[in-house]
Amino acid sequence: MGKRSSMGGGAAEKPRKRVKVIHEAPSSEEIHTSRQLQGLLAPEQDLKKARHGLQSFKVFLDHINNGDEGHEDQRQILDEYLASTKPRADEENPVYLPDIMENWSYAGQTNNDNILSAVPVVLALLLRILSHSLEQVPYGLGICRTLLQKRQQELIARNLSADKGKEFIISPTLRLLREALMFDGGAIAKPIFRARSSTFKSLGRNMGIKYLGEGREDPKRPSARTNAVRFFLSALKFLHPEAKKELLSLKDIVTGLTRSIRDDPPHLILETLDTLKTQVLLDDKVPREAKSKLLSSNTLTRISSLYTYPDDSEAEVGRSVDDVAHAFLQIACTLPSAGVLRQQSGFYPRGTEVEDEALLRLRNSDDVGLENVVWMNKFRDEIPVRNYALSEFIQNLRPWSTIKQSELLIEVFKAAPELIADYFQKKRAFTFEPKLSATWIGYAALLFSAVQVEIPEYFGQSSGYSHFPPPTSIVLDNILPLPLNQKVLVRCLAQKSNLISFFVTRILVLSLEKLDTTLKLYREAAYDRPLWKEAARRLVDEFCQRCPPMKDIVNSYRAIPEDNILHREAASRLLLRYYEVLPQVALIAKFDVSPFLVTCIKRLGVADDDQSSEDKNLGLRELEHLLVIAGHSPGMRWFAKLEGLTLSPFLTLLQLLVDSQEDIASEKLFDSINFVAEEQQVVLPQEGGRGLTPLVQSLRLLKKTNGSDESTKNVWAFIDNCVTRCATAPIKYLEMMLDLIESKPEGGDVKGDVPRISPLTMALLEQIPFALKTKSPDTVQQLAKFVNLFLACSKAAGEDAVLLEAVFGKLRSHFPEVVQKKTMKKFPAKVGVEEDLVARVAEDSKMGIDSPELSTQKDKAVAWKKSLEELFVQPVEFEFDNSALHKWANKGADDLVEEGYAASLVTLLASEHTSIRKEAVTNILKTAAKIQQSDYDEKEQSHLLLCELAETAKGNVDTTPLPSSIVSFACHGLEVLKNPLHTMYAKVNSFLTSGPVWKLEKLPLVHEILQEEPSEDDCYYAELSWLLSYLLDSLRTPTDLALFHKKRVFEQLMSLAGNPYMRPNLRTEILGILYRATSIEGGSGTLMTRFGVMAWLESRQAAASGGDEEWIYPALIKRVWETADRERALAWSKGGIPDILNV
Repeated sequence: MGKRSSMGGGAAEKPRKRVKVIHEAPSSEEIHTSRQLQGLLAPEQDLKKARHGLQSFKVFLDHINNGDEGHEDQRQILDEYLASTKPRADEENPVYLPDIMENWSYAGQTNNDNILSAVPVVLALLLRILSHSLEQVPYGLGICRTLLQKRQQELIARNLSADKGKEFIISPTLRLLREALMFDGGAIAKPIFRARSSTFKSLGRNMGIKYLGEGREDPKRPSARTNAVRFFLSALKFLHPEAKKELLSLKDIVTGLTRSIRDDPPHLILETLDTLKTQVLLDDKVPREAKSKLLSSNTLTRISSLYTYPDDSEAEVGRSVDDVAHAFLQIACTLPSAGVLRQQSGFYPRGTEVEDEALLRLRNSDDVGLENVVWMNKFRDEIPVRNYALSEFIQNLRPWSTIKQSELLIEVFKAAPELIADYFQKKRAFTFEPKLSATWIGYAALLFSAVQVEIPEYFGQSSGYSHFPPPTSIVLDNILPLPLNQKVLVRCLAQKSNLISFFVTRILVLSLEKLDTTLKLYREAAYDRPLWKEAARRLVDEFCQRCPPMKDIVNSYRAIPEDNILHREAASRLLLRYYEVLPQVALIAKFDVSPFLVTCIKRLGVADDDQSSEDKNLGLRELEHLLVIAGHSPGMRWFAKLEGLTLSPFLTLLQLLVDSQEDIASEKLFDSINFVAEEQQVVLPQEGGRGLTPLVQSLRLLKKTNGSDESTKNVWAFIDNCVTRCATAPIKYLEMMLDLIESKPEGGDVKGDVPRISPLTMALLEQIPFALKTKSPDTVQQLAKFVNLFLACSKAAGEDAVLLEAVFGKLRSHFPEVVQKKTMKKFPAKVGVEEDLVARVAEDSKMGIDSPELSTQKDKAVAWKKSLEELFVQPVEFEFDNSALHKWANKGADDLVEEGYAASLVTLLASEHTSIRKEAVTNILKTAAKIQQSDYDEKEQSHLLLCELAETAKGNVDTTPLPSSIVSFACHGLEVLKNPLHTMYAKVNSFLTSGPVWKLEKLPLVHEILQEEPSEDDCYYAELSWLLSYLLDSLRTPTDLALFHKKRVFEQLMSLAGNPYMRPNLRTEILGILYRATSIEGGSGTLMTRFGVMAWLESRQAAASGGDEEWIYPALIKRVWETADRERALAWSKGGIPDILNV
């Protein structure tokens, strides 16, 4: 067989060429009649002609849409065409625009991409035009329904799943779907979503086909991603909540929405965030779990990347992208209903719930320490937080780089305090080593703001302090975050850069103030919980190990330049906080405040007149802090001459106070030197006189006499000498006063061997002869004026006038005759003293001279009344939330019980409005049914309780509110049923199974708890605590009071309080119920006449003598008497009650 001949030389070597695709621009023609349009759109086998017709139709529609010249005539042509192609009304599945649909179908069979793209373009444009015409809305709806027919759905799905390179097919199809979904206010949105296997096909993938050109994407030619995102956002706007929930559960779509959001144009980003905020985050009808699927930590991180979006966005759209992203993240991360923020327990992380038997036994044991609490030291390396999504998200923020990220992080900390310790624990690699850079300053500002976050109420517990304090490591990390260890802080304070030292000083001040607040809360919680006292000691010990030693604080303060007033004030405040909060650390350091005090006084004494008032105030604050420190310091030499001062520190401060304006000089400055004067017995204490007030006022008045500088200087030196001698030997001047009293038997009000005259007055009398020997006439004249003014102010202050006159006579005898006749003619009642000033001094400073005992009694009564109000703060009336009638419908079964929505509904049964009570019954039954159909663990018991409550209420709410006892029992019962380990769980379940209806004239479970044995041997007091809380909520109205009286509840409670083994907190709860009774009309009279409460309180006061609760009984006696019908009570007691009140 011969060889086959070659087809040509080198044919085998010719490469295979790719078929060249030529895109021809479509032709078009101008349309003048509807018949012409109908011919152009008729079904064609020749697809070039079909494309020509579609392009002509598109140009025609563009003219109408743009409002070009002659568009009204074109609109009439369009209406005629639509009318001619409208299907018959009796068709089962009418097809609108059948010619276009036929061409589209044929293009799908022949794989003609041009027609597959052109048809959606024309249909989208036509729907947009029809949406503006009310008459054509039915036709538009018909087109939308035609698109949902099987044949068109297949074509739509084919277009949407086209190759990524065929964006010219995908984008028009997405625009068509969006127009159809939005048409007539979303009338077809639900059917479109129902056909999501076609209409939402490949949507997640298409969201990834983003713009790849240079510069910004042109809004007039949006990419496939832009069209896909806008279609998704439109679906969120027009779909109902259940469909939204299902849409948000499509993971590929939700992920694709934000995957490349940073590359989107500004207008699309704003539209995305605005829509998600209004249609998802703030929509209470969208379930929480659906929101949480959208807002994962990855999604939040992608949105947070917009903080560094290019700045030209504001010029394009009028709003800054980073501002909108910031507002969105603030809502998403801090609003509980937004789906990200989960319910948490503050400083009690997961694993601290009191559930195991060992901890339950510890609660009822008095001999227990922190080492017995297994989880107390468990969270030093890792904290299992409940807000794990937020915890992961905030680790990706850069709060030291932008203010908004820092603000967001602090808002998250405030909403979920459990995250503070967790955040810094995971940021160990980011140290706080001192280095003056923008990053370090930003991180320091973040730490300062984090320390500023307040301690959550009850440390995160929902209903009062827990028996066990929170883990010490977590509390400490909230007060002084982990990056701030002792080594780093010492290095920061020793830095030459004052800015670094200043930042750290402010942070330490804030930390010590927060520690002080925390320790107060510990003391409040330790009232009947001994573990809290031990925890407070441990917290202080660990804080001392982390904060810098006192010597480093002092060295830092010493190194601050004199002109850096703001830094010096902060450093002095820090020293003061050490003395106030950590006195054991401060006193061990043996800090000598004298040189700092002298420097501060000299600086204030030579202050420039041009110095701003703010700088002067800062200087005064620094002085105040140093004065308080000096008061704490046992080695402070107040009356010794120090180097650099002409007067003693005490007189120098007094001079500063006198020279300063009264509105600028602070009260703390006066209080500080007045405390020293009283402590050293220089003046009378304020409870018997006015302390330093007469001396300060007399010196201020003397200043107005305009004496020479030399004479004024000599007067100050004289006073300094007198004050120093008085402080050195106070007994000597007290004996001089006693001698003066003996010589004036008609005067001198002596009480307890303490005469009512200042010892300083006697020192003046002793030293005046020596002062007058070598002084100039001007000085003698000034001394005479001072004596007059000082004695006048002392008399105005309430000191003994007879003794003061005797002193004046002796003083006068030492002055020359000229001065005696001119200046010291007679005792200065008001001579040289401004009358209004003396009157003001007498009013402002007088401290109970006439009857100190009466004043003390009044103060004590006011204090008792205030203390009772603070101790028993529960409101008498129910707090009704009428919005609960509709809020529950959007919540899951777990939320209904766990978050209190069911309890809020129950409370409405006590409303005074009949309609609300009836609606509440109906909604309670619906809630019970919803709970029973759920997978909630305790659904059967909760359903049973709500149904029995509704049955009980049905026949009663028509006439009167349900008794508070029934409402209160139902609310407290729901709380019990949430926790199967609750001590009352068995008894509440037994009660629920005893009958379908509750008796209104009985108090549920009172007899079972008080008369029967507890469910478990060690749970008696726990059951009592639950009962007392429930009884307190049951006592709100006169009807409730009558029920308590009828069932002898008060009698049983008072008998119970007599138990010598009763815990103090339980006894206080019983007193709280009695206090509640006094707040109800007729309650005090009932307690007094029916239950003998006055005698009982008197006996309890005697039994509690010396105890912490002793003060409550006399205060409660007074409360009962003040709120009772006194005439009836006096008649009943035959006048005996006033005797009890005087006890």
